Amino acid sequence: MKRALTLCLLLFGMIAQADPGVNDEVFELKKKAIYFEIKAQLAADEITLKEAQRLWKIKIKQLKKEEAK
Repeated sequence: MKRALTLCLLLFGMIAQADPGVNDEVFELKKKAIYFEIKAQLAADEITLKEAQRLWKIKIKQLKKEEAK
């Protein structure tokens, strides 16, 4: 009986914790904002293509760290 109750509580907690819809949408919007920011700098010849690629990797890595918190 205790095991069944523990399993139910564990499953309920996992379901309640998972809200992929909202977080995924926010994450994608932030990625698009970063993309357009870098694209604008590239179009204005402020940075080179290699610098833009490096910035993209760095900023996406930072964004993933923020989302993990």
